[in-house]
Amino acid sequence: MILSPETLLELFNLRIDDIDCAGLKLHLDKIFIFRDGGRVFRESKRLPEVEEVKPNEQNIYRLSPGAYRVRYRELVKVPDNAVALAIPRSTLLRAGATIYTAVWDPGYSGRGEGLMVIFNQNGIEIEASAQIAQLVFIYMDRKTSFTYRGSYQYENIV
Repeated sequence: MILSPETLLELFNLRIDDIDCAGLKLHLDKIFIFRDGGRVFRESKRLPEVEEVKPNEQNIYRLSPGAYRVRYRELVKVPDNAVALAIPRSTLLRAGATIYTAVWDPGYSGRGEGLMVIFNQNGIEIEASAQIAQLVFIYMDRKTSFTYRGSYQYENIV
């Protein structure tokens, strides 16, 4: 069962402007370009070095085709009886870009990140703080004790 906008308003004490028809609006906070490679092993990981991309004087990002790490503006706490999935805004898709994310686990708290890939060979422009995705919350059949305890807990809170 997907949480309704009304439930999201109550659960997170949100404003109506914070929600879409089926989820929490996720706005662009920061964009980063990758400076080297990462590593994903069975027992360890190393994230690639990144460099923040700055918008121009009009607060517009002009992005060439490629992969970018994006940070969302919203601070999120996923309830212990739900998971969340970030879905790209349809306008972003129609402009030739998308967002890839992993499952937002029960109990995760933080300002999440995703992978934005620009497929449009002409690039795209994105205004700083524009909505780029929505976070849809899905109830689990019950509250779980297997809440998120990974290294990204409380990420980007400051």
